[in-house]
Amino acid sequence: MTTAAIIACVIVILLALLCIPLIKSSLAKKRKRVVEKQLKESKHVTEKEKIRVYLDKINDETRSKHRT
Repeated sequence: MTTAAIIACVIVILLALLCIPLIKSSLAKKRKRVVEKQLKESKHVTEKEKIRVYLDKINDETRSKHRT
């Protein structure tokens, strides 16, 4: 392999590794929006869903406090 091909392969691999967290985070945000929309629309929400949403809210607040 030539040097240019090796450099190109390394760049492609690094870009792929950088894209994986971005894709995961965007999917998690999308999933969260869908669940919140369903919770707003539905009148009958299970207790587990209410608890999970409350815990997610607390976790997000705690993470944002400790980031600064």
